[in-house]
Amino acid sequence: MADVHASFISERDFEDAWGATAKAGGDLFSWSDVAKMPLDRVWTVYEEDDVRTDGAHYLHWCATPGMAPSIALGYLVTTKPWSGATPDAIWYRDDDELAAMERYQAMQETES
Repeated sequence: MADVHASFISERDFEDAWGATAKAGGDLFSWSDVAKMPLDRVWTVYEEDDVRTDGAHYLHWCATPGMAPSIALGYLVTTKPWSGATPDAIWYRDDDELAAMERYQAMQETES
């Protein structure tokens, strides 16, 4: 199966090459934290559902360059500036197969 996130910046590259960081304790920055920072270093973290053909339901946290308050879980800051051609990145990739199947089963139960 093709990975729909193949064109995204990987978790490792996002942290290592781009210098992506959250707050010191690991929390995401708020809008007021990043409002006066250079926009080309601010990324919006959003949740993306990934439902596989086997029904497994993964919840990834991705980051898109810039500020998009309508989808924001919070914000990250990078040391490397982004440009208009910069793809989205993976901040947290859900690879917990058991939890994904449990979410799928829970969805099935609520639909019936």
